[in-house]
Amino acid sequence: MNFKMLALSAQSEAAASKMLARISGAFSGFTEDTEFAVYETLKALLPPFAEALKSSQGIVLAIQKSKYNAVRTKLCAALALETAQDARLYDVLSKKSGAAPEEMQKNAVVPKDAAIFASGDGMYPGFAVKKGKQIIFFLPLDPERLDGMLKGGVVPFMLQQTAKQAPQQPEEKKQVPVHQEEDMFADSVLQRTINILRENGQSVAVSSTPTSSYIKALATQRTVDFDRFFIFTPHVEDKGDYNLTDYAALLAKSAKELAGTPYGACISEVSTSDGGDSIYITVADDKTALVRKLYREDDETTEDFLHDAAEELVELIGEKAAGKGAVGIEVASVDTTEKKGGFLSKKSGKITVSVIAIVLVAAIVTGSIFFVREKRAREAQAAEEASRAAAAAATTTAPTTEIAKPVIETVPLSQLIYNEAINGIQETPAEVTTESADGSAIDTSATAGTNTSEIPDTIIVNGESLDAKEAVARIVEAEMDSTYNEEALKAQAVVVYTYLKYRNTNWKITGVTLAEDYSDEVYNAVRSVFGEYLSFNDAPAFTPFFKLSAGKTVAAETVFGKSFPYLRAVDSLSDRTQEGYKNELIFSASDVKAMLTAYDETLTLGEDPNEWIKVTAHSGAVNTGIGYVQTVSIGGKEVSGMDFVNKVMAGKNLTSECFAVEYNTPTDEFTFTVYGIGHGVGLSQMGADKMAATGSTYVQILSKYYSGTTLTA
Repeated sequence: MNFKMLALSAQSEAAASKMLARISGAFSGFTEDTEFAVYETLKALLPPFAEALKSSQGIVLAIQKSKYNAVRTKLCAALALETAQDARLYDVLSKKSGAAPEEMQKNAVVPKDAAIFASGDGMYPGFAVKKGKQIIFFLPLDPERLDGMLKGGVVPFMLQQTAKQAPQQPEEKKQVPVHQEEDMFADSVLQRTINILRENGQSVAVSSTPTSSYIKALATQRTVDFDRFFIFTPHVEDKGDYNLTDYAALLAKSAKELAGTPYGACISEVSTSDGGDSIYITVADDKTALVRKLYREDDETTEDFLHDAAEELVELIGEKAAGKGAVGIEVASVDTTEKKGGFLSKKSGKITVSVIAIVLVAAIVTGSIFFVREKRAREAQAAEEASRAAAAAATTTAPTTEIAKPVIETVPLSQLIYNEAINGIQETPAEVTTESADGSAIDTSATAGTNTSEIPDTIIVNGESLDAKEAVARIVEAEMDSTYNEEALKAQAVVVYTYLKYRNTNWKITGVTLAEDYSDEVYNAVRSVFGEYLSFNDAPAFTPFFKLSAGKTVAAETVFGKSFPYLRAVDSLSDRTQEGYKNELIFSASDVKAMLTAYDETLTLGEDPNEWIKVTAHSGAVNTGIGYVQTVSIGGKEVSGMDFVNKVMAGKNLTSECFAVEYNTPTDEFTFTVYGIGHGVGLSQMGADKMAATGSTYVQILSKYYSGTTLTA
């Protein structure tokens, strides 16, 4: 398609260029020219916009966030587009944005029949509208929301549009540098891979990186069914902090997800370092990405190097489709100029030859219909078994004695983790002994470490044996529900599974709250990541989590008194805009005195209440004077912030250890100002949801809140 790319932005070139590059990447699979013309004022933009209306099949308007709503209103009016408030969009805004009513109304007004690309909170929605045979896109230059709109809205919309188009004659190939001589081997490698894909009923999606054109150039007039089995998709993933190994795997995985094919592939751009020029080629399936790093020989031209890399990738695709090449060695990038510490990376020595790397990637959810059907089938089976059991019971005349199940007091897992961090894990292993594959007994003692190997089929919760995925789903549902974004639910599922594995009690847990039922959204999230967990030093990580931070999380030692390298303080600034972030509790001086002396009757409280309670150490999460309290002095005796909340102020609804205390002399009252909900260590559930709403994946969420861990499957 012929698109015109126009941007309205008075931002610095660096600030705008990164976002414009992401939009260009999203359209790279659908139009040849993705270069933006940038204008600083609407007046300057209007003439080229009017010209594009005459000559282009589509127009992409990228507009600075601060001007977005005003400009889109003016342009919709100029185009005579009928607009109205979209009810679904307004519902999202009212639940998620926290904006004033007039702002919500302004954001909810879009052209009728437009395809809406809403962010998780609904603010600054992008949309596409048809004007005659032309498609016009309106997109905000908003770094927080743009990625989610592109991946979840623009790209699927364009894939749908191109699928509706009638088959066209093959376009004349771009002038891509290729060998002057006809290369029979290139054609035979490509055709052989196509034949393998055809025989297995498979296809591959290739990320449209600049170098992907060399794969297209391998096809000749004799190549049969190239366009049928090789699908080229936009590249919409931002490199961020990923090293090149992980980024290549991410692009291949993204191509697979966008096209819904069994395999995704990527050929990176050339990377230059002290070790010479190199390139990464990647093939990904549901579970793994095979990444091969190739080096350019000293006497090899860049053109020949890229041609050979394209051949190598096509051959690797064929090997993968044929079930070969599934074993390799996991390596980090060897380019010393790359960023270190990618979330999926591990340390590695210098590699000087071509290698194959296996990088674990998230399992792909293949569609909610399957999961709904699977859940209903399980429910139907359970109902049938219950019916048979009832019928069998009715046929016996022997008297039966019904033994009541013991009542178990439960708390949500977030609170249970908190309690176990303080008191230690009291759980004993399951009483049953299972058998290993060779028939020998498996040790079920507390020190056996059985949680560190096999993925469980069942988990014993509160004395009841449950399907493992159902158990995790019901634990997650008790903490979060279907109103949370999918990637946040996935992150929570991984965290829950990791903690069960960390406890090492043979998949048995008692005292945790289970939801009565679970939504399809929660079950699908659990199903898609089940078996993945966070590890540190090759052991399951300790993964506490909580509802809402004080704008910044807190290091574990501040609250629990024990240090974990991956549980450090990280910013979670969006939490400050959430409901429940700040609460005030007021107590009379006499009530406070009674609470203090009830905790310790030996305390000596002076005449001045100002001296009764003094915070002596805190994390500074809110500002230099307020943070998660590490120690507090009461009547001259120092206690931990955790003890102050849970023992001194027990039952008084201090929602977190992040608080400030102030005595008001005229009223003779104490005001406790409390920030956030929960202990503040690890993942903030509402912070994770905000990240998901603005385009972050569950991998990125986990990487932020548990930095230094490795996602393992």
